[in-house]
Amino acid sequence: MHSDDHGSESPDFNRMTPAPNPGLTWILSSAMVSVMTRQRLGITLIETLVVLAILGILLAMLVPAVQHARESARRSTCQNNLRQMAVAVQNHELAHTSIPSLYYGSFLKQPRHALDEFRFHSWRTAMLPQLEQNGLYGKIDLFLPATDISNQPNLNTAVAVFVCPSTSVQNKIVPEIFDVNLLTNVIRKVGTAARSDYEAIAGVSFPMNPPVGSADLRGIKFGAWGEPTYDTRTNLSISYRSARLGDITDGLSNTILIGERAGRPDWYRRGKPTDPYPYANPQEGMNPQQAAWGISTHIWWLVFHHNQNINEDNAHSLYSFHTTGANVALADCSVRFLSDSIDQDTLNALATRSAGDVVTLD
Repeated sequence: MHSDDHGSESPDFNRMTPAPNPGLTWILSSAMVSVMTRQRLGITLIETLVVLAILGILLAMLVPAVQHARESARRSTCQNNLRQMAVAVQNHELAHTSIPSLYYGSFLKQPRHALDEFRFHSWRTAMLPQLEQNGLYGKIDLFLPATDISNQPNLNTAVAVFVCPSTSVQNKIVPEIFDVNLLTNVIRKVGTAARSDYEAIAGVSFPMNPPVGSADLRGIKFGAWGEPTYDTRTNLSISYRSARLGDITDGLSNTILIGERAGRPDWYRRGKPTDPYPYANPQEGMNPQQAAWGISTHIWWLVFHHNQNINEDNAHSLYSFHTTGANVALADCSVRFLSDSIDQDTLNALATRSAGDVVTLD
């Protein structure tokens, strides 16, 4: 059978498919390339370097900020320590009618000579009850010297309020403590002790002509803590005057009670450990026992030198591991950060109790 011209026939699919569009083909090809590019693995070296550079910048900005925040917290803790001690001094006076003695104990009424001053219990021991350290205070035998071997466990007990958290030292404890035999005057090593970064500020020393000896205290303008007197011919102690805050006629807010003298027993000058203990030249350094919180020391270690500013030397002046200054507690229990650029006359005036050299702190 033959179909006519108008009969049905198989469709021609080649005729029905539209001819390729060159523009559309280019667009599809570009899209496929783009998809393949986006799906590649890894990053280029340049991208890696850019990311590292950005991280380095962020770390450079972050590390100083973290360090500053940590030091700010440590300095705040240090100030709180000083405030607690100043309040304890006031509470001690309320309980005992005087501020703590620089030479505390029951085994002698007072030091008989300078060597005894390195054997008594300290002003810090006297106010342990006011610092809520009754347990430790009850263990200390006040009828024996602080340096007696039986007091070693107590002397080595660390008390957090006596340590500044900013301090970094080579000797974490006082490595050698000595005692003097009262009968033979033989000096012997008895052990070690826990440290303190804070010291009573007993006054300021000025030069005299002719130079005075250690028993002649006429060159000292005394501070809040009372003072011993000596026979200048024999260097023997005559008396010790217990002090009251009422003796401070220059004003409680103008008189330093306690200040930082951090880093002992290592000897620091201007931020560097000049002579860590044991000292290369003991005659130029300091007495190591003054770093122990539980032992008293000679009066000359408790006074400023009139020409030594803050952070110059931790043997004879205020010294801290904070930058640009040191913390002090004033007799009114306020705490101030004194700049190491403070005027020397102002600093000297703050160390005295009744010299009439009243200053005003900003």
